[in-house]
Amino acid sequence: MTEKHTPTTTPDWQAAVRRRTRFYLLVSILLAVLFGVLVFQFFSRQQRIAPGELIPAVFAAQEIKSGTTLTAEMLDVREVSVRAIPGSHFSYQEQAIGKVTLYPLVEGEVLLPEKLAGDRGGAIAQRCPAGKWCVSIPVTWFIAAPPDLAVGDRLEIASVLPGNNLEEAGFIATTVQVVALPGDEEFPAYVLAVDDQEAISLLYARANEFQLLVLLRPTGG
Repeated sequence: MTEKHTPTTTPDWQAAVRRRTRFYLLVSILLAVLFGVLVFQFFSRQQRIAPGELIPAVFAAQEIKSGTTLTAEMLDVREVSVRAIPGSHFSYQEQAIGKVTLYPLVEGEVLLPEKLAGDRGGAIAQRCPAGKWCVSIPVTWFIAAPPDLAVGDRLEIASVLPGNNLEEAGFIATTVQVVALPGDEEFPAYVLAVDDQEAISLLYARANEFQLLVLLRPTGG
């Protein structure tokens, strides 16, 4: 009795190549269409803004300290290129008059909503970083005058008990940020942003007459 064998066939590799070729061709066409649409949208937006188009913008007419309520005399409206300023700028003085500055402004600086206090909380509260507490620390708390600080500087505060060895000195606050500079000449104080543990450490150090020293972190440090 003769045994029957089922004939085997080799894969049709030519058909597979044709199918893959059609697939890659379709993907290439779709990518080309998508690229064309994106290019068209880009140039359409560019054409809507003429290169020399001027728009009104509100600028600081003088140097303005943080926490200042803006008046018309402090502001100036100029015609500037639409590409020279952020899109969130103020176009009219009335939009900024009566608002309180969160940060110092230099003469000629464009006014932006994010630099002014909103409707909730005071200027200091809105400038205090998320997850931090703002505390006022008198300059007299420190054994040496702090460096020439600026808003936004990051500090470390070291402490030691008078009469103890330097080996017992240590840092009690290492992620401190300057929120406001001293404004009262009679009782100057810095407003610093600290976490809750650093706030307690500062309170403990002051209550126990520790000596405090401010160290300014370098930019990028």
